[in-house]
Amino acid sequence: MCSLARKLRGPGPAKARELAIGARRTLELWQSADYRLRELFEAADVMSEGATRSEPDGATYYGSTSVLLQFLSQGGAVPNERAADIARLIAGDPHARLRAIRIACLEAQVRSGAPIGRVRAELFVRRDPRGIRVDVEVEARVFENSERPARAPRRAGGVLPKRAS
Repeated sequence: MCSLARKLRGPGPAKARELAIGARRTLELWQSADYRLRELFEAADVMSEGATRSEPDGATYYGSTSVLLQFLSQGGAVPNERAADIARLIAGDPHARLRAIRIACLEAQVRSGAPIGRVRAELFVRRDPRGIRVDVEVEARVFENSERPARAPRRAGGVLPKRAS
């Protein structure tokens, strides 16, 4: 019985090891141009599917959007020889990810037919034979026009007054 109680408590004490004096780590940094990313996403081929389902909490939209950034050889703007680098850039760049999520939110808004609330999204970047594919899975609460919560008012402190002409 005593050994069973010891197993349930977790591991026993362990001897501490000596810390290393130093460690080396290589870090890769990327710089992206937002203008070029905008061009890529504006030229993208977008395809969406999804529907609104009735849930106990209210109507909820579930869907997915596929954003295809086509290769130059396919009539797009992504250089074929840089596909791996650009896919890694898009997967790690928060601005590129945000652009893809905004496209998916717009598609969800259109497909739901009503205003949507906070969106939960999962994003996956994959290479495709035609280019780089960004898949966004979306889940959002759908509001009736009368039940949508009002936006919080903006502070007047950050807004400059208009000048009289």
